[in-house]
Amino acid sequence: MLLTLFASAQTIRLNGRVINSKNEALPGASVSVEGNARTIVADIEGRFSINLEAGKKYSIKVSSAGYNTKVLDDLEVKRDEENTITVVLENKTLDEVVVRTSVRRESTSALINLQKNNTSLSSGLAADFIKRTPDKNTGEILKRVSGTSIQDNRFVIVRGLGDRYNASFINGAQLPSSEPDKRAFSFDVIPSNVVDNIIINKTATPDLTGEFAGGLVQVITKDIPTKDFLTVGASLGYNTISTFKDFYSNKRSSTDWLGFQSDAKLPSIFPENRGKYNGLSNAEKVEITKGFRDDVYKQEQSNAAPIQTYNISYGTAKRYNNGGQFGTVLSVIYRKAMNLYDVQRNQFEKLQLLTGFNDKQNKYNVTGAAMANFTYVKGKHKISFKNLFNQGYENNYYQRSGVNTDRNGNIGLVSNIPSQRTFYTGIFEGSHQLPWKGIKVNWNAGYGYNNKRQEDLRTVAYLQPEGSSQFFWDQDDTRRFYSYLQDHNFSGSISVTMPYKAFGETQNLKVGGSSIVRFRDFKSRIFRYIETPADADDFNSSYATLPYDQIFSRDHINMNGFKMDEFTNNTDKYWGTSALNAGYIMSDNKLGDDWRLIVGARLEYFRQFMTTKDLSGKRSLVDTEKYSVLPSMNLTYNINNQNLVRLSASQTVSRPEFRELANFSFFDYEAYYGIVGNKDLKMTDIYNVDLRYEIYPGAGEAITLGGFFKRFVNPIELTLNNESTPARRNYSYQNAKDANTYGVELELRKNLKFLGGNSDLLSDFSLFANFTYIFSEVSFNSESAGKVTSSNRQIQGQSPYLINGGLQYSSRSTGVNATLLYNRVGNRLALVGSDVLEMPHIYENARDVIDLQISKKFADNRLELKLSYGDILNQKVMFYENVDSKKTYNKSVDRVFSVFKPGSTISIGLTYDFLP
Repeated sequence: MLLTLFASAQTIRLNGRVINSKNEALPGASVSVEGNARTIVADIEGRFSINLEAGKKYSIKVSSAGYNTKVLDDLEVKRDEENTITVVLENKTLDEVVVRTSVRRESTSALINLQKNNTSLSSGLAADFIKRTPDKNTGEILKRVSGTSIQDNRFVIVRGLGDRYNASFINGAQLPSSEPDKRAFSFDVIPSNVVDNIIINKTATPDLTGEFAGGLVQVITKDIPTKDFLTVGASLGYNTISTFKDFYSNKRSSTDWLGFQSDAKLPSIFPENRGKYNGLSNAEKVEITKGFRDDVYKQEQSNAAPIQTYNISYGTAKRYNNGGQFGTVLSVIYRKAMNLYDVQRNQFEKLQLLTGFNDKQNKYNVTGAAMANFTYVKGKHKISFKNLFNQGYENNYYQRSGVNTDRNGNIGLVSNIPSQRTFYTGIFEGSHQLPWKGIKVNWNAGYGYNNKRQEDLRTVAYLQPEGSSQFFWDQDDTRRFYSYLQDHNFSGSISVTMPYKAFGETQNLKVGGSSIVRFRDFKSRIFRYIETPADADDFNSSYATLPYDQIFSRDHINMNGFKMDEFTNNTDKYWGTSALNAGYIMSDNKLGDDWRLIVGARLEYFRQFMTTKDLSGKRSLVDTEKYSVLPSMNLTYNINNQNLVRLSASQTVSRPEFRELANFSFFDYEAYYGIVGNKDLKMTDIYNVDLRYEIYPGAGEAITLGGFFKRFVNPIELTLNNESTPARRNYSYQNAKDANTYGVELELRKNLKFLGGNSDLLSDFSLFANFTYIFSEVSFNSESAGKVTSSNRQIQGQSPYLINGGLQYSSRSTGVNATLLYNRVGNRLALVGSDVLEMPHIYENARDVIDLQISKKFADNRLELKLSYGDILNQKVMFYENVDSKKTYNKSVDRVFSVFKPGSTISIGLTYDFLP
């Protein structure tokens, strides 16, 4: 028995995958060890697993019907390594051929094959790269992808195009918009340690949704682990302008640290709507107003604690005697941060300063996320249930001081902006290789839930008139606001892939369909304190000069003091539903040895219904029904084994979001402008052409150069409306007439071994860089000119260029990894101005971001120490009014709209793996 246990202890599992030259899994492929009669059969994903003894060399034979057999020599498994291989089988030639190769050479071939043979033009990152970055969530990871940047650390920008032109998927299911004011998904809800890989499709194929133009982001979370693991990690971060500094806030609830705001609800005694409240007497209103908490304005002081991150991940794969496998991956992550920002905000009327504000911001952020993935695989069948849950709470407490020349005085304002967010997505998915003619079926069914609430967003404002020594309470800008958004998303899809013979080759025909049904319910209520007595002389005027933490105490809510006024409008709520049903047909054709053509079309039926009211109380409806035929073509020509050319053409769409259509108007005191929707928005039709040349010098290496063209018909932009004044900006969503975008992309990933000659010194270094340049021209109907005019400005939300670069060092012998990363996003058009009102466009200035991370493994690679230095340069985040014709910031001409420094962050973390 002891001998048996000893032999078992020396056995190490080899995990592998068998694919063909199109990156398609080969289920049922036979895998055997030469000299051993036992044969392993690959599962539905082409995966297999064999137990081998350490210290021995083996030859592995891999075969599948219709493909040449391949034998891998000199295979050896080792402890403390992944011990995984990918085997690529080529189509069978006329004569039976057995190809012998080494494991090292086959691994190189597999990597090149995976890079070259994607069905569409795409870019991506794998888990091993993600581990070597200082990124804590998927939002931060995405800025590393070629042609991609991130806005506000969470919204993806692909090829410089704004968030509304990008789509987001997780584990094959489309994600709903996580924001009430934009068509975007906030990727900071997905922690980086649960991500297996990220792929961004930049060109369309019929099996992908037609709702994108920049990119389709596909996040794949971890599945069946190749080995069991239990990993625990913790890190502490020091921000150079925040940590250990004085931090101010209102009193927190007992559950804020868990991501739940528990004590800010609207008083239960308050009437259910404005009409019922307004029908009450003053005495009744005073009594109800006393139901609002009066201690919420009190300020508390603490120290900004270090940024804390804790995570635990567990994965196991159980293998059964019947050949089945059951995989479980569980992960929990918790992050808490307290950051300080000193923000300067300005508004101008031509050369005159109208408002000059200084905001002392105190941002408190808690994020908790949990993932639970379960997968069963047996033979040619696979079923998974994947779950992701996120709970987050943000709070920005800030004090504003400054001048408002439009109101002839100085201003003071204290505001507390809470935001609680709950997100869940659950997806069932399956893959089945049928026994009839090689037909493969894939399906999924998912549910997504998004809940965002702002309870008791409050401001207290004061004005010090010119010549006065006192600040007086400002009734108009003293408010309490409550909003609730719920979004339910039901989705399902099925596809059938059928092989057939044509042009002497095996081709694939894929047909399928999908459906997404969404329900959104949004409602809000807004209040302000006003003088209770009808006669101003009866008001106790001494109350008006009390400080913000005393003015609305319960003692001052009386017949000579304050009462609550509700001025919720009819437009402050809406309800909407939409259904997107689609069917498609796609043929993946190999035309001889060098050509591959993927062609087909997608038919989408979209129905959107939304109901709200206008200011008069009249019902306002949006009822849209539209069929869209979306053809696409991807052509690849392989010049030789290392060089190829891709050509792609497609038609896609961008549809208005509920918020963009709703006539709900909200004034953002922090940003100091308002936003309102537009129910007359049209759908955007987009025409795309891409051409790219690719070189693959070696495994994990690529050099690509490409160009693209996009034409937008009726693009949607957030534009300054004609009701705006320099002192009170209001933005609404509008359709421009059309726009053209031209771009060039260059990407490089290269190991530096070639610089060292015969030495292996530089083989541990890799360099990557990508550059994207975009030029746009927008046409719009000019009301002042009475005709269509053109401008060479970008589309709203677009950047003219993006730069990513990095140098990576990875040494298996020493366990040391280091990554130096650089990111720069060109001056982005943030808000479209108005020539009629003589109010310039507002741009976000470019800034250089450099990140450094160094890690070292100890204790037989079970313990990892990681040191990160994020945003080393700490350059200003600045938005400016672009006065001259140049898009870059000109200090002597352009005017600063807002500016602050985010600080650099130094963090140290430990990760320990309990199951080596």
